[in-house]
Amino acid sequence: MGISKELLEILACPACKKEVYNRGRANLNPLVTILMPVYNGGEYLRHSIESILSQTYKDFEFLIINNHSTDNSLEIIQSFNDSRITVYSNSVNLGQTKSLNIGLGLAKGRYIVINDADDLSLPHRVETQLDFILKHPEYVVVGTSGFIMDHMGTIKRTYLKHVMSKEIILSILDDSPIIHGSVIMDKEAILACGGYNEEFKICQDYELWSSLIRKGYSIINIPDITVIIRLHSNSVSFREKDMLTIENERIIYENITALTNLKISFDEAVRQRLFFASPQHLHKDEFKNAEELFIKEYENLRDRNIFGTNFLSDSLKKKLSESYLKFIVAKIEKGEKKEARDISYYFLDRYGFSAMPFLFWIISYNNKIFLDVLLALYRKWQAFQAKFSIALIRCKRRLIIFRLSEKS
Repeated sequence: MGISKELLEILACPACKKEVYNRGRANLNPLVTILMPVYNGGEYLRHSIESILSQTYKDFEFLIINNHSTDNSLEIIQSFNDSRITVYSNSVNLGQTKSLNIGLGLAKGRYIVINDADDLSLPHRVETQLDFILKHPEYVVVGTSGFIMDHMGTIKRTYLKHVMSKEIILSILDDSPIIHGSVIMDKEAILACGGYNEEFKICQDYELWSSLIRKGYSIINIPDITVIIRLHSNSVSFREKDMLTIENERIIYENITALTNLKISFDEAVRQRLFFASPQHLHKDEFKNAEELFIKEYENLRDRNIFGTNFLSDSLKKKLSESYLKFIVAKIEKGEKKEARDISYYFLDRYGFSAMPFLFWIISYNNKIFLDVLLALYRKWQAFQAKFSIALIRCKRRLIIFRLSEKS
């Protein structure tokens, strides 16, 4: 569990070999450590490092854990002439989770910024997040939203995460509420919580956020986009999909039982994950049962004054409607119009008027042409929302850059 007693042995043994590049005077007592674990990241590593060294906030330790890379990762790191960079190379592959814990144990800064070796941090990232966490010490983890980029470097969409602390608690019962590569964390709180759980090879971040919330800590996302997350065929999420699913389902089960005190089966936790991630794989009755369980969980949390009285009817309706639309669209695309019509009516009867379920309910009585038109409009609306959010963020970024240039 967490930073195990093995950590001291790891740091003391040849498996973790320190390589320091002091090309100038580094700050021996930095407030911030930027932690980057690397394993065979040579293809994208140079741009990731450059994005860190280009931060508007300059006074940090840049700690890179080289997890026994067999490509040119170490050579790329060594090519940078910057006194803030410190490299620790594992002589064997210890895995991502243990490498993160090694970094936590070695970091000099009070605050830890995570940046994955294939992702990019926008120039204002550290300055923005550090300013927030210093002003709001009640939060031990501060994340942001991000852009999603493909392997060619093209921005595909925005990855918007829940902002309100209550919405994060709402989200954590079915998914990780924070992008790991976007966080700044209070190191003392993370260490007090046990660090990253080394039983988890992929979802160690989701497990950490869950553990923090279960122990009463507060975490939050601020309404900024500060990172660009790169998705490619070598990403862990692509290579280890089965392990990702297994670990996700285990965390969801533990969160439900710990936070709501409800006794559920593991299969019910699996159906809840599917209800939000892939509701099209559920039958209508399974879909409704998963929804009923989810509402029970939030009624339990609401009754314990975790949410306000209006929170269930507002935020939960919005969250549930997203799953309903996925389910309805999938059924229509399969030609199962009656099931789509039934579930649309069920939503309207239970939660009141909502435009898209109403339209799908009405048009499902008519011919395929109308349904095809509505599906096309629905897809275009989704694409428009994504492009509009990107445009807003870009305008905001230009305004920030303009203000920074005025100050200088």
